[in-house]
Amino acid sequence: AARDGEKRDGRDFALWKKSKGGEPAWLSPWGMGRPGWHIECSVMATHVMGEHLDIHAGGSDLKFPHHDNELAQSEAYTGCQQWVNYFLHCGHLKIEGLKMAKSLKNFITIREALDSGLTARQLRLIFLTQAWDREMNYSEKARGAALKTEEYYQTFFANVKAFEKQFPLRSSAQTYRQCERDLAARIATLEAEVHAALCDNFDTVTAMSRLRDIAASVNTYLESEEGKKGPRMPLVLKGARFVARILRVFGVISTDRLDM
Repeated sequence: AARDGEKRDGRDFALWKKSKGGEPAWLSPWGMGRPGWHIECSVMATHVMGEHLDIHAGGSDLKFPHHDNELAQSEAYTGCQQWVNYFLHCGHLKIEGLKMAKSLKNFITIREALDSGLTARQLRLIFLTQAWDREMNYSEKARGAALKTEEYYQTFFANVKAFEKQFPLRSSAQTYRQCERDLAARIATLEAEVHAALCDNFDTVTAMSRLRDIAASVNTYLESEEGKKGPRMPLVLKGARFVARILRVFGVISTDRLDM
């Protein structure tokens, strides 16, 4: 653009544009025109939020030049050294590996996805198992994986509740054998890894994987000879309730109770 004479420098961007036919227009020292796209967003954000933003979100395609330009003009206007603390750039959604676009006739809304038989829980599971800041793929394979994940946790919680009914807490032994010490250490490690994953760029992919590991560890314990004969239910419930609590935070279940 700098070479064809529209810009004096390749880093220049438009603050004001001449209006085309049918576009809104205002009188200015440069004639009838309208604000450039970048300045529109800076003005709206500053008007509503003030001269400093904590979090600014948008699609990954807006990193440059849009958000760079927003920063330049907003910081120049306000005199603020750092207009935004954190930018969150979301990945684009693909349908069966292709960019979602009306021209490709693969455009789908959330309502249409739900009307197709997908539940809100399954849709959340699809997104939780993909990184929020990378491309997400909505596909039959992803739908199938979400359904299997839902069924896995339904079976897990049902199994824990069945053991709880068979071995009430009041009759559960309190002493730990080696298998319980191993399970307690495993659960503690995985809980810490879930926390670390969520503190590291909202890594729900790793967090969901660690929740699955907790459930698998509890299942293995319950299927062992020691677990079948006399499980330490406080320990079993500790692991199961942690899984339920994080799934509630993710919006997958509505309460901390062991229900799906």
